[in-house]
Amino acid sequence: MRNVNFLLLDGLVAVYAAFDLIRTLKSGRARTWMDGTATREHQPERFWRYVYGGWAVLALCAIGFFWALLWPDSLR
Repeated sequence: MRNVNFLLLDGLVAVYAAFDLIRTLKSGRARTWMDGTATREHQPERFWRYVYGGWAVLALCAIGFFWALLWPDSLR
């Protein structure tokens, strides 16, 4: 049951991160936590750092998902 909860949480985080990444790339605006928004034209370094961070979150979610499927006993 614990693995099902982990997989569900991991999937929800991945879906949210994917939707946020798609919205960011389409609009050209990234919502940063402390500094407001970063745009592709005016602050490209902060914008692309946000995009690369989104890809990193998706990669970690994929690693966690496959880890839970392949080695479920290690999460107990």
